[in-house]
Amino acid sequence: MDTSPENPQLLFLMRQRPGSIGGVQSHCRRLVQGLNGAFDIETVQFQGPAWASVFYFPGFYRQALNSRALLVHCDDALTALIGRVIRAKSDKAVVATVHGHDVTLPFPWYQEAMTRALKAMDAVVCVSRATAAAVRRRGIDPGKIHVIPNSCGEIPEPLEKNEELYQAVENLTGINLRGRKVLFSLGRPVRRKGFDFFIREVFPHLPPDCVYIVAGPKITEPRWSKPLAGLVGRKWVDLALITLGQDSLHEQLVHLSRRSRVHYLTDVSDRLRRLLFAASDLFIMPNRRIYGDMEGFGIVALEASACGLPVVATGIEGITDAVVDGRNGFCVPENDPAAMVRIIKRLLENPVELQGLAHKAAQFCRQVFSPARIASQYEALFHKILADRRPELKCAPPGGGKAPP
Repeated sequence: MDTSPENPQLLFLMRQRPGSIGGVQSHCRRLVQGLNGAFDIETVQFQGPAWASVFYFPGFYRQALNSRALLVHCDDALTALIGRVIRAKSDKAVVATVHGHDVTLPFPWYQEAMTRALKAMDAVVCVSRATAAAVRRRGIDPGKIHVIPNSCGEIPEPLEKNEELYQAVENLTGINLRGRKVLFSLGRPVRRKGFDFFIREVFPHLPPDCVYIVAGPKITEPRWSKPLAGLVGRKWVDLALITLGQDSLHEQLVHLSRRSRVHYLTDVSDRLRRLLFAASDLFIMPNRRIYGDMEGFGIVALEASACGLPVVATGIEGITDAVVDGRNGFCVPENDPAAMVRIIKRLLENPVELQGLAHKAAQFCRQVFSPARIASQYEALFHKILADRRPELKCAPPGGGKAPP
């Protein structure tokens, strides 16, 4: 397929597999789908475990240099390390999208290499204002930094809270939600998510008809972590686990789920996810700051909002871009369980306010975070970069490169 000025070609390097669980993976999948009509797109995907992805960087390099693509997109700051080499060894433009955690990992060697890589990019796309601030603190040219949030995915058809829904949930989980106020959290069971904090400090102060469900993939701390901690210290092992995405709360959540009205589900199907979104009254994001880690955006807040499920979240880091007070939920201060109790009680005790917020949440996602709107912002940026590097490609992008209203 020949590259033409009307339809320049992109190459996406994907260290994070689009088919796996997580905000970065969902973002990559939706972005490729959203841009597929505007560009000819090639993708190079690493298929192995995340910890081994750096060993595939020579493959990324080789395929990028052999590609006819004029612009290479790196899916995170780590992939930008090989993107910098591609940029130096070819006439291709290189852009990286960074998410938060990939910028803040505090290993000195990584910080030095990552900062050099981001400085070499033609543009650095940050998924939130908090991520952009972290990038600026590392000396990246502000003119290269662009804030484009994640998208919410397609808005699903709403499911009614009826006997059929409750029976389906009970058949899949054994949990009877009839007549209960359901609080739901979804995500990887890692420390920054704060699920254990919510169970210990917030949930005991909520009405007795409340049920709390935590769902996500099963992640366990590797066996080598405890022996290694005895040799190098727990701090360095914790940072290694954060890097690998294995700073697991799994064992704690198994223990905490023995408490009355608390349920911990692992490896839930897409169907069960949708059923739980529909059966719940509030989505809970009790995040906390963890050294070396960061919640760059919180795409799960948009998944909940798109289903008409209001969000109560800790107002830190990139979450404040995904959860806007009065539009799709409310943010509360970090480490303030009383504030979280107050807002949850207020919403549960005022069904009219809760119903109105549920309606506004889906509208908010549709207006601000639709896949088409987010893809159009990337499309405009990519056209500009291509035109700046290759004047013969100067042409107006489809729709003028403007986000749809």
